[in-house]
Amino acid sequence: MHFEGEFSVPGKPDDVIRRFADVERMARCMPGAVIDGRDEQGNYLGGMLVAFGPKKIKFKGRVSVDTDMAAHTGSLHGRGAADMRAARIGVRINYALRDDPAAVGSTLVKLTSDAEVGGVLADFARTGGVPFANALMQDFSRRVAEEFATETPPQEVPSPPQPVPLAAHGLLWQVIKAKLAQFARWLGFARA
Repeated sequence: MHFEGEFSVPGKPDDVIRRFADVERMARCMPGAVIDGRDEQGNYLGGMLVAFGPKKIKFKGRVSVDTDMAAHTGSLHGRGAADMRAARIGVRINYALRDDPAAVGSTLVKLTSDAEVGGVLADFARTGGVPFANALMQDFSRRVAEEFATETPPQEVPSPPQPVPLAAHGLLWQVIKAKLAQFARWLGFARA
């Protein structure tokens, strides 16, 4: 599954790339994500909790991160799996930062993602993966903008709070509303 998107965040690219390099901080902006430490090779270990109504699926995996501070680019390569019905995912995300021409003092973030999914997720990815990724990116960008509006990083806490699950039904509802709005616009044009 291939996905591309853009969003804007407060701050200049030099500041934004430093914040993006703080993986633990960025993970707090992704609903359901948690970082559980690092392995011997420097990969981040963690997981993501996804809620499908009352049913919750916990994915566990590892992510390697490369950041080029001077070029304002980076990449994440992750693999994860859940015990439930052999759900597994492999994803590579590349991002590039540049000044946002539409908002002085802001940075435009361009994402490109390629994901391989298997098990119970394969059918979902074929039918609704890209709209779901769009809704997830919108939620992530909103959270990043809120996080970046704070000049200082959050204080470390002895035990990080449990992540709030990524509510798949909420994102799916956003996708449905967007598709209904698109259909309504089409109907308006079709009648004219």
